[in-house]
Amino acid sequence: MAFVSFLIPCFVIGTDIAFSCQNTDDFVGASSPGDIVIGGLFAVHSEMLHPEEHPIKPVIQNCAGFEIQIFLQTLAMIHAIETINNSTLLSGVTLGYEIYDTCAEVTKAMGSALRFLAKFNSSKDVVEFKCNYSDYVPRIKAVTGASYSEVSMAVSRLLALQLIPQVSPASSAEILSDKIRFPSFFRTIPSDFHQTRAMAHLICESGWNWIGVIATDDDNGRFALESFGVQAMANNVCIAFKEMLPAYLSDNTFHTKVDHAIEKIVKETRVNVIVVFMRQFHVLKLFKKAVERNVKKIWIASDNWSAAVKISTIPNIRQLGTIVGFGFKSGDISTFQDFLRNLHEKPTDNNKFLQEYIMLLSVCAHLEYHDFQMCISNQSQDVLLQNVENKHQIWRDDFLNANIEPGFIHSTMLAVYAIAHAIKGQCKDRNCRDPSAFTPWELLEELKKVTVIDDGKEIKFDSNGDMSTSYNLLLWKEIDGRMEITTMAEYDPEKGGFIFEDEEKKKEFLDLKKVQSTCSQHCRPGQMKKVTESPHTCCYECVSCPENHYSNQT
Repeated sequence: MAFVSFLIPCFVIGTDIAFSCQNTDDFVGASSPGDIVIGGLFAVHSEMLHPEEHPIKPVIQNCAGFEIQIFLQTLAMIHAIETINNSTLLSGVTLGYEIYDTCAEVTKAMGSALRFLAKFNSSKDVVEFKCNYSDYVPRIKAVTGASYSEVSMAVSRLLALQLIPQVSPASSAEILSDKIRFPSFFRTIPSDFHQTRAMAHLICESGWNWIGVIATDDDNGRFALESFGVQAMANNVCIAFKEMLPAYLSDNTFHTKVDHAIEKIVKETRVNVIVVFMRQFHVLKLFKKAVERNVKKIWIASDNWSAAVKISTIPNIRQLGTIVGFGFKSGDISTFQDFLRNLHEKPTDNNKFLQEYIMLLSVCAHLEYHDFQMCISNQSQDVLLQNVENKHQIWRDDFLNANIEPGFIHSTMLAVYAIAHAIKGQCKDRNCRDPSAFTPWELLEELKKVTVIDDGKEIKFDSNGDMSTSYNLLLWKEIDGRMEITTMAEYDPEKGGFIFEDEEKKKEFLDLKKVQSTCSQHCRPGQMKKVTESPHTCCYECVSCPENHYSNQT
């Protein structure tokens, strides 16, 4: 049959190929060959640099804002693949990987996804356009990622063209459960439906009904806000205000909108509970401003930042009040911690992320913990290229271990193991050393049936492609002068309730009720509620009952 082919361009944007894209192979962040190759999409940087010149040209730019936590997720993927290759799971068949940095940008992620669709063994990365891809063999068999739902939504639509399975360890937007729109998307975490319901339960059980919400103005933030609004209404919780912050730090209105959000929080004195659906680098900016303004509230963290060490180590974070949040329940990740301890012995030739991390260690070596953390986040690839000669070689595996977010490491490894088990199912009666032994759409069907043993429990994808793992309810607590992220309870999405390990944890939970966040006080016996001009049912006046009337329980 006839087909049209096209090439994936990669434009030159610098002098040093450590980061600059000279050809398509430079576009890969980390890679290793194998009989079967798995793609990876992770937002290792928080933003893509935007050129000042006009007109703007279609050039793949360098990025800034190295994200330690997501760099660790790429290492978790590599560790899981190496562990599988050293085991008998795939009996002689080796897994390879190609991991790309999305820089938290849909456009950059689409470039990587386009390369995933390229025909296997095509020297020029040719993507064939066909009416029927049933026999087509692309360069990868499955994809792990992406980090953010907005990116996953875009990438998944492109991968669906060839029904290439995509397993995300972090994209939680409820809409991704729609298998008509996203037929090849899976995830090793629950959907936001369960998280927003858990948040509404926490708020309701704590006696709060007048709260504020701040979200990132992207697909994930908007969908989370919509889902939370439905759950809040079902639990008689009113939203006093909603503030949206621009998705990209490069947006010149970003700082103005952060200031506006802080002003709103300060002004609404009866709102003492704020729900925050934001990316980590947004929360960092918001909280630094909140510390400056001495804002003290209860902050409810979404899974995106609830276990973020770089936020918990902000100077004077304790002044912000109490932070509780929902994080994905983790399994045993001790083998990954061992992997990190030996990371300095590994070759860096095939891993640009690791090369960059080592460069960052050199540039930021003189700084203490939080400043060191900020220095790493604030370097752009362009600046690093200028400092490449300034080598002061150190290694800090304690820093990597301290920045692990167990839930995301666990879900990343789980994603790789799920793909590996599906490959095993496909390779029962085939020679899988031959890359054309099976196609991605056949692997997709196998993935739907896969069962993975995790901490002694069997878990599988449901009909929506989601894994119904539990959440931990986290409490940020100051211990010995340091902010520690502790587990207060487990939230069971199936039963919709909190499970406490002991009475002390339950007391911590009940202590949250000491803070009031209501629009109106409860009416006393002999009083009734009188509707005010406010559109919210949570806002009313208490007036004395008319003569010959009395107040009942409602």
